[in-house]
Amino acid sequence: MEILIVCGGGASSSFIAQNVQREGVARGLDITVDAISETELEDYAEGRAAVLAGPHLRYLEENLREITSEYNVPFDFIAESDYATMNGKNILDQALKLAGE
Repeated sequence: MEILIVCGGGASSSFIAQNVQREGVARGLDITVDAISETELEDYAEGRAAVLAGPHLRYLEENLREITSEYNVPFDFIAESDYATMNGKNILDQALKLAGE
């Protein structure tokens, strides 16, 4: 399963991706979690099981949904509390649910 975390500059999303990756490995999942900035989404969305974006990117929602729907990839925003605390467990649960797992 490949999950993509999208952020403005990519810095905070890297920490979140690491936490989600660790949680997935701890659960025995075959998982890859990558972090990118929103400007790279077009290049990385294809083939992902789920794309989650930081809540601060809601102003780009129409554009982000357009890109992910083009590749038929489920998309949502990370809950503000989970994003702020970089809660890998909850964010992984959200990605799994989004991906239908």
